[in-house]
Amino acid sequence: MSFDDKMLPKTYKNWQERWEWIISFMVYQDLFVHEILLSMQKISSSAISTMGVNVKDSKLVLFYNPSFVNKLNDYELRYVLTHEIYHIVFLHCTIRQPIDEKDKGLNNKAADMAINCLIPQSNQRYMPKDDLKGVEAKDYGFEEKLSMEQYIQLLRENGEDGKGQDGTYGSEGEEGLGGGFDSHDGWKEDPMVKELIREKINQISRREKVWGSLPGDIQSMILSAHSHEITWQRHLKHYLGELISFMKQSTFKRPNKRFGYPYSGRKKKGIDRKLVAIDTSYSVSDSSLSIFLSEINHLAIVQPVDLILFDHKIQTKILPFNKKHVRFDFKGRGGTAFTPVFKLAEERRYRSLIILTDGQAECPPDPVFVKNVLWVIIGENNSPPKGAVGTVIKIKESLDKAA
Repeated sequence: MSFDDKMLPKTYKNWQERWEWIISFMVYQDLFVHEILLSMQKISSSAISTMGVNVKDSKLVLFYNPSFVNKLNDYELRYVLTHEIYHIVFLHCTIRQPIDEKDKGLNNKAADMAINCLIPQSNQRYMPKDDLKGVEAKDYGFEEKLSMEQYIQLLRENGEDGKGQDGTYGSEGEEGLGGGFDSHDGWKEDPMVKELIREKINQISRREKVWGSLPGDIQSMILSAHSHEITWQRHLKHYLGELISFMKQSTFKRPNKRFGYPYSGRKKKGIDRKLVAIDTSYSVSDSSLSIFLSEINHLAIVQPVDLILFDHKIQTKILPFNKKHVRFDFKGRGGTAFTPVFKLAEERRYRSLIILTDGQAECPPDPVFVKNVLWVIIGENNSPPKGAVGTVIKIKESLDKAA
């Protein structure tokens, strides 16, 4: 970092000493912020008048103007650094930005509102004052701890147009919001960096000490911001993709790839077909069956699938489902029992079993040969039988999203 040491407060020998002290204090006051800050590149720049976070070459960067930084005392600087890290944590700098300048102004205000109400202030960390004061939800009479998107809506309903006190829509606090301490210039959608941030948060979430004194509701907000909303169709494709494998058996006709002879090698025995069991009991709607069958239809083009229909018993023969089916006659519509399905899977030596059901039946015995069980559950409030083994994904009754 290049810096003019003459610009530094007299209490520090050089900028590096001040920076190290600020970062070190974060370990004591906010270890969570400290962890994120350590993973970022810090760049001094006169092109920015304050401070801001951005994405450069798919990396997170903290840009800062030396003159601005030295207007702040240590306690204000700690606040501003925390503010910038929260923009990263809540993915404000990696979402798609609006084209209209008016909308950008609203986004900038809303992003700062969403952040500033989450940072506890004390005599060791507080918001800059006067012309550098940031925008807060309470300034507009809004409820605190809402999302950026919610504040955008509230600002629109309040008749705000995104202009600052100087009459412009600029993105930098003191230039476009009539007061403020950070720049939102250069924010752009970057899926790669978004995933890097998600991974960092996931790592931190597994280390209880890193959360420190961060309130539980804010921890929940951070984790919620990084939870993937994956449709059940995507989940199903991913699940089947992981299970595409060839069963192998030992053979002395081939040398062991690692140790050579006299150790036996391995050869392909056959493709592991998946058994898909569709619950046709009275409690599963026709629309649910049709949607699920359509998805299996697509998957069967590349993945060998065998299909059965069941309610309290197996209703059909095993049907190879390796080509598109236009229509299918759903038989059954009685009660539900899973034991016949698991028994059939064991007898036919299926290693993978996928069950579409609402889960309303007793738990089947634990499978012996079946190694992978996927329960596709119809209805948000339904679950597989208590004690059932396997992975679970849910389909809303409306079938428009995963639960």
